[in-house]
Parts: sequence; C-alpha cells; structure tokens
Amino acid sequence: MNRTGWTTVVAGGLGLVLLGWFLVANVLPDGFGTGRLPDPVTLKVAAGSELDDVLCAGGTSKAEESTGTPVRCKPGALVKRLRKETNVVLEPEFIGTLEAADAIVADRDRYDAAWFASDDYLRLALAAKGTDELTSSDPIMRSPVALGVHHGVAVRLGWTDGAEVSWEEIARRAADGELGFLMTSPASSNSGLSTLAGVATAFDADPPLQSEDVGVVRDDVRQLFSGQLGRAASSGWLSDKFRENPTAYDAIFNYESELLALSEQVDDLDIVYPSDGTIEATYPLTLVDPEKQKAYETAVAWLRTAEVQEELSSVSDRRPGLASVEPSAGVPDNEVKALPLPDDLGTIDELIFTYFDEFAPKTRTTYLLDTSASMDEIKMNQLRRAFEGLAGDDTSISGQFKRFRKGERLAVYTYADEAAPLGDVVVEDQPERDPALNELIDRVGDLTGHGGTAYYDAIDAAYAAIKASPEEGATTSVVLMTDGEQNGGQSYAQLSKKYESAYRDLGVPLYVVLVGDAATSADPSLEQLVSFAEHTGGRDVVAKDTADLRKIFQEIRDYQ
Repeated sequence: MNRTGWTTVVAGGLGLVLLGWFLVANVLPDGFGTGRLPDPVTLKVAAGSELDDVLCAGGTSKAEESTGTPVRCKPGALVKRLRKETNVVLEPEFIGTLEAADAIVADRDRYDAAWFASDDYLRLALAAKGTDELTSSDPIMRSPVALGVHHGVAVRLGWTDGAEVSWEEIARRAADGELGFLMTSPASSNSGLSTLAGVATAFDADPPLQSEDVGVVRDDVRQLFSGQLGRAASSGWLSDKFRENPTAYDAIFNYESELLALSEQVDDLDIVYPSDGTIEATYPLTLVDPEKQKAYETAVAWLRTAEVQEELSSVSDRRPGLASVEPSAGVPDNEVKALPLPDDLGTIDELIFTYFDEFAPKTRTTYLLDTSASMDEIKMNQLRRAFEGLAGDDTSISGQFKRFRKGERLAVYTYADEAAPLGDVVVEDQPERDPALNELIDRVGDLTGHGGTAYYDAIDAAYAAIKASPEEGATTSVVLMTDGEQNGGQSYAQLSKKYESAYRDLGVPLYVVLVGDAATSADPSLEQLVSFAEHTGGRDVVAKDTADLRKIFQEIRDYQ
C-alpha cells in the first residue's frame, strides 16, 4: 500500500475514534458501555408491595405493612448489586397503585420513579390533569392475572387436562354457586383492577372497553362477582388470607407469580388462564422526574440484561421481560392471550364505581370508638374527619372509591368504662346527601373523652347485636379503635370463652386500629387484643399519628 493509502486509513481510523469519543462524552448517557454512573444517584421509587421479593431483604413484615404511612425496607441483594455495578441507588417506598397516582398527581416532586405492575392508571390520571410526561421502560418482568383453583374443585368443574375455560364459563359457575373466590380490591390493587377489567373486556364485543360499554356488560360481569367471598388491599395479603383458611374458598384471582408461590404452601392448587385472555402485569419502571433520566436509563439497561432477567425470574416466579430469556424452572412459558386495559380514565373509574355500587357484596360494619379520658379533642377531631372522609368529603382518587355506598349498614358504639350504642343507619342515598348518616357523623363529632377503657365489653356488645340480627348476604365486620390499654370491664379470658361458644360461627372478623401510644405500646393487653383480632380472621392496623386515622379507616374497607 502506498503512502496515500496509509494516510487515508489512519485518518479514517482517527475519525472513528474521535466520533466514538464525541458520542460517549456528549450523546450517550453517563456510564454507557461501562454501565456505571460516575457518582451515586438515588431514585426514590413508589413501588407495588408485591415487589418486596426483589427489592427487600427478607420482604416486608405485616407489622410494617399495617401502618398509615408508606412502607420502606432494607435493600435486598438485587438492589445492592445494582448500586455496586451502576451507582444507581433504588429507595423503594411501598404504596398502593391508586394512592401513588394520587400522590404523584398532587406532587410530582415526591418520587423520582414508579414501579408497579402497570403504569396505565398513573398515566391516565396525569393525562386527566393535562400532563403526561412519563417515560416507561419496556417490560422488566411479566405475570398474567390468573385463577388459582383447588384441584378437587377443578376436577368437579371439568377444568383439568388442558380444558379451555372462558370468562363466561367462570362467571356462570360463580353465579350458580359452584365457585367462591377471593380477589383484591380494585380500588387499591392492580391485580383486582386487572381482574375486573379483564372480565368486563372479555364480555365486550369491541375492546378496548369504553365508558358506554360498562352498562352493556354489567349483567354478565355481575355473575362473576356473585361468587366473591372476600377481598384484601394487596396481592400478598390476599394470598395470606387464602393460605390461612384454604378450605373456606374454592379459588383466588391473583398474579401468576403469587399463585405459584401459594401452590408451594397449599396442596393441589391448579392455575387456570381464561381462554379468551387476561390482563398481564409487565412491571415497567417509570420515570417521574426527568432530571433523573440518566440514572433511570442506567437502571433499566441493567435490569434488562439477560443475567439480571434470569435472576429476577428465579427470585420472583415472574416471567422475564425479555422474550429471549427463558423463565426460571417452575415458571410457565405457555402463551397467554393478553387483553387491553381500558385506555380512558373515565371508563376505569366508572368500572370501579359500578363494582362497588352493584357487584361487590353490601357491607355491614360496626365501629367501636374509644371515648376514654385519654381521647383528647385533637383525637376526637381526627375521628370525625375519618368518618367525613368515608361519607364523601375526601375527593382524592382512592378516597372516592372507598366511601360509604348506598345500601350499607353501619352501627357505632362508644366505650369507656362501659359500651353504649351511638347510632345505627342504612345509607339510603349518596353518603354526602344522606341526612341520617350526616346526623350520626355529627354525633361522633360531639364526643368527648372520659373514664377508663373497656374494649372487651365493646366487642362483646357488637358481636351480640350481630348475632341477634344477622344480615344475610352482607360482608360483616367489626372495627375497634383504641388509644390505650384495657383497664376495665370483662377480661380477655372471659371474652375469648364467650366468643368460642357464642360468636365464632358468625365468621365476623375484628379489625383493631391502634392509635397514638397504643401503636407503640408493648402492654400485654394490647398484644392479646391483636391476637384475638387475628383469631377472628381480622388484623391490626397502626395509626402512629392520629392524622392517619382517615387513611386507616379507608384502608380497612379494602378488606370488607
């Protein structure tokens, strides 16, 4: 080669080097190629609670989840690796899907990113406010919503050996009383919303479902929910409810990953995929703060590498987001038809309102309110605000879905040295327009504190009234609020004996709201109270700050 030729080669090579340097320095994100940012960058992430299996060390505890504030956790192995290899620090804060939409719509600075089963509702909520500047990743993981069915039930219904089972078949069996199931609340959990939207879309002649179609498919969808026996606020809590009393239910709607984990703890659980399709969770990581773009892109690129995709599938029982990566052993790789989520916020909202107004069982709730001397004016005001929120005063996205509904029955008792009825109403109209309900709330607002704390007497009074006047077809529960320890009235042993002999067969759960000092106290009487609540099928919820009472009372409705 002559000198001119060599000069041309060298010049061309030098040009490529300079072009590469320019791209790395000015166009491509920091860390491209090395996959590592020069300095640590934190992404504060609003996350779905089911992602604790990949984000947390040892998951999150029930104690942590039963608070009025979002839950945080110690970083898991995958989060630590991400930081080590990319300098991106994920700080997850677990919060409900609709609650996160509320928070981000109200304050875009609260989170840098969001990581839920889907970001569709968040996008639609922002679009309704005139903005949608989110950036979403391709799927990080995938998990379709499916139906876990006891094998004996599946055999009885003819749903084994590869049988095709449509939504219409599932709904008909539920309407005929042959299938009783659990599902999360569509007002708080994406798996519940996906189940509701999935069956409605399957009955729709021309999907995606539109607002005017909700009334058309209403009667078909109603068939399915005639078989709903209970619900919970999150997919994990729903699985706990099923696992703790599996013989009480025939089936459970949940993510495939949750059903796979449940099948290791409950014998003979079959997974049924509706043959006409279901909605699939794709777990996109969504950027909220555009100033964190480089850190976001770096995290997404790392999460979608083949090695990390394999690890995610192994840890979570979810399918990889990358089609080129094989799922972990035990994770199905069958093809599942995906149905679209409605692409209009008004349609989704109408679907959720229709569910609570027409599909979900009517609720009957007895509230037991602590009016002992420690309940000062501030606590009483917050108690009133909690009831006003349930009556429609809370205009947030989640607040509107969790208000009292027409046809609901609620009774209120107060207790100090003894229990006394305050009022009993059936909501006859929209709650904000119901005079009897508003009069009862006014009476709550007039309460003052005095005397001791006899909460076992209050529980006894509530169960006795329910037994004396049962309400067939209603989901019945008792909610007790206390800010202190038991110091009067009958004992734990006395109530426990009476419960076993007279009230247990009612199947009515007790939910205990621990407020203020009661939330942090280690007094044995409170430990016994919580144990009693769990024995009834209920749970405790902690409101460390009295201002959390409104949110807590709303959260309990996800279980009713």
